Amino acid sequence: MTQSHNLDTTPNRYFAAIDLGSRNCRLLISKKTDTSIENIEATSRFVCLGEQLTKTNKLSDAAMERALETLGTFQRKISRYNNIQALSVTTAATRMAKNSAFFLRTIKQNLGIDLKVISSEEEALYATLGCAELVDKKYNNAVIFDIGGGSTEVILADFTTHNRPRIIDSISIPLGVVSLAEDLAHTTFKTYSKTVEKVLSYTQPFCEKHNIIDLIAKDLVQLIGTSGTITTVSALHQNLKFYDRDKVDGSILSFSDIESTIKHVQLMGQEERLLHPCIGQSRDDLILGGLAIFEGIYKAFPDLPVTVTDRGVRDGIVYALAYPERLAPQSIGYSL
Repeated sequence: MTQSHNLDTTPNRYFAAIDLGSRNCRLLISKKTDTSIENIEATSRFVCLGEQLTKTNKLSDAAMERALETLGTFQRKISRYNNIQALSVTTAATRMAKNSAFFLRTIKQNLGIDLKVISSEEEALYATLGCAELVDKKYNNAVIFDIGGGSTEVILADFTTHNRPRIIDSISIPLGVVSLAEDLAHTTFKTYSKTVEKVLSYTQPFCEKHNIIDLIAKDLVQLIGTSGTITTVSALHQNLKFYDRDKVDGSILSFSDIESTIKHVQLMGQEERLLHPCIGQSRDDLILGGLAIFEGIYKAFPDLPVTVTDRGVRDGIVYALAYPERLAPQSIGYSL
């Protein structure tokens, strides 16, 4: 993935990350400057690798074919850059699937890509690194949550040294928007409430274990959300006519903002959701389940505003590749 025309000849000037999740496959190509990382290309494609996984425990042939095609497209984009360092990872769906070894071999044989299945701890670390820039320097702690397709990660991180965050603890909740969409229809109060309570059964003990309520009372912790669900909530709250990353990334939602937006979506009919430019066909089957997960998270952190980010694992991978010296084992709770 390093041939093609010369865009730059400086070693390790360019970095790329592919994050193959249960729903989407995301690519980020970035350039390291003297002072920062400049994103050159960010692309996301619908793959739905985790379709029917909860029923069959296997990646379907159609899902693997979609992933193969998308990874091939992303590989060709990366190969345009000389001296580029890249890492391709895959998460919950591949971790859970019984035929993941076959899938990884297929990717290797057809594309030459060593697709790395990362653990939930590694996923949590990359998500933390990806969101680090949005942590206000007045906070030494952040709770970061990432609602994925097959699982949801909740992370408590120490930002005492802001460019070297350390994960204190994390949990991986075995619920995601894709798996929920296949298991339960969240159009009824009963199924929606069931998911909220199940998520809360994970987040409340996590909160109590680390005395997070005390940190909140002392204004010592920031809550950060990254996922299609939370960015959709922000876009809806702002009444955007179309999704605008610049307006969503870094926005802040209060408890009342979240409550009113969730109620607004719940009162929408399916046709209204389908026609809404910030939901549409691509998210209509996922949004209510995602909101149930979100509600089960933020209810554990009362009255704490949520900083919304359109960043995540791929951003964290690029950060880790560009600044390996900041990832010493003594600085990061989970090493890569």
